[in-house]
Amino acid sequence: MVTSLSMTAVSRRGVMVLGIVLGFCGTVPHAAGKTDAEFSTVLSVRFTTSNELSAVSQRALINETESIWRDAHVQLRWIRDNSTDADRPLRIVVARRVVAAADNQWPVAELMRFEDRSAIALASISAALRIVEERPELPLVDLPAIRQYKLGVVLGRAVAHEIGHYLLQSNAHSPYGLMRASIDAREFADLRTGAFRLDRESQAYLAARAVAARSE
Repeated sequence: MVTSLSMTAVSRRGVMVLGIVLGFCGTVPHAAGKTDAEFSTVLSVRFTTSNELSAVSQRALINETESIWRDAHVQLRWIRDNSTDADRPLRIVVARRVVAAADNQWPVAELMRFEDRSAIALASISAALRIVEERPELPLVDLPAIRQYKLGVVLGRAVAHEIGHYLLQSNAHSPYGLMRASIDAREFADLRTGAFRLDRESQAYLAARAVAARSE
């Protein structure tokens, strides 16, 4: 049995329908200097990506994903694709996948769960590129390196969302924060936004589950 879900981005024409463009700015905080003791959960992920995703985009993806989850006291442990791990870590695959759009919405990533308790988070380079193109920079700053960096940030946010479904063991969505079902394309690619933090209720759930696991 496979359970799939998707995170969607909405074009400019969908802004008024969703009404979720936030009016505050800031960056997802980097919890620099955190020790292992400050993380309530450690998650191993096996990362595979297409060769066409540049080193700049890959690093931005990893940094954004780590930063979002570090703020929620979750440490990500990245495993080489060719390594062996008996614990069946979450697999993250980033590739140029063609995705179908409907009503100005299109999936950026999805999580697939299998009967053996393994899971794969699939992220689409094509869908992320479309989001980047929906929010171009000013001509003087719209450089290739910046576009590659933004591409990685968008992919990182989409991957972080699917990690959330995996950790929370639920397909449910939150009305705010990282786990929203739909996000405006301009916000998705906004490097200044701080709207991709995990919601308080989900953080509390993960913290309680970590405490229960330690007491077993």
